[in-house]
Amino acid sequence: MNSFSHWEHSKLLELKKLQRSISLLEFDRIIETGNSIVEVLRNGNKIAFLGNGGSAAESMHLAAEFVSKCSNDHRPLHAISLNESQSAITAIANDYGFDFVFERLVEAELRKGDLLIALSTSGKSVNVLRAVNKALTIGVNVLLWTGSSNLELQGVDIWNCTLDSTPRIQELHLIWGHLLAEYVELHFQ
Repeated sequence: MNSFSHWEHSKLLELKKLQRSISLLEFDRIIETGNSIVEVLRNGNKIAFLGNGGSAAESMHLAAEFVSKCSNDHRPLHAISLNESQSAITAIANDYGFDFVFERLVEAELRKGDLLIALSTSGKSVNVLRAVNKALTIGVNVLLWTGSSNLELQGVDIWNCTLDSTPRIQELHLIWGHLLAEYVELHFQ
């Protein structure tokens, strides 16, 4: 098998695993979480997203779905991405270290009753885990979307998938985010 055939075979296996993960989506969990997001927003609180690398881009993408729209017109919803201020991120990284970037942003931007959706394909990103812990101390509700890591964090709703490929994990995270946005926006038309 040449290197391109091996690559093709491995990608097909990854996509089959992604397809299986999609077919196993727990719509009850999507609806339950969607209802929680609706309550957060109706109470005057906000949703915040964060992540590193590709998950940072997804963080900004998903926040935009709530502020603008995913598939249905609705009033603007209070959602932010903690990845958006390059100045704050680089200042915090320079002054305190990269491990503290999201922790300080959580402390500055979030309040009790808000919701943090943290994305970490590995589940091991120190800066993400520090942010999750800081959010819990403030009284922020926390979802952590990850890959096949076996994390257990008290007070955190962890969404795992059985995928090992970073791009496929990110694709599933985007599906979760889009489904939540589509469900939530139906309540604010």
